[in-house]
Amino acid sequence: MLDTRWADRLGMFVAAGCGVHCAALSLLFILYPALWMNRKYWEMGLWQKLLWLEWGLLVTAWLLVIAAMLSGWLRHRRVGPAVLATASLVLMTLVVATSLHFANQWMGLVTLAAGILLAGAHYWNLKSGSCRLPQAEGSST
Repeated sequence: MLDTRWADRLGMFVAAGCGVHCAALSLLFILYPALWMNRKYWEMGLWQKLLWLEWGLLVTAWLLVIAAMLSGWLRHRRVGPAVLATASLVLMTLVVATSLHFANQWMGLVTLAAGILLAGAHYWNLKSGSCRLPQAEGSST
């Protein structure tokens, strides 16, 4: 069977990157609200680039979750990691893709929590795959 644990490892890395992004920007906007209001940054397209970065991270996270959780389920037949990953990604998608994203500065912390849960789901999936299911007597696989 093809080793697909790379998807979980990369998924943990992307979730950590997402968390650093959300925490750093939330802290930056809380400490320096003038940055958010500065028209110069709007005109140079900085905020649009940040939105594209967030959408890119979100799409990458979805693709990695689909690859990792499907292959994990085929390896260990546990649905827990997939349920946790899906719930955290749905929460993250709701915050990033709706008007909640700009509701207040604390939404970044909600996204950070979802990213931590997502990294935990990938770790759980990775560790569940290391415990092989017992094979039936007489099976040759």
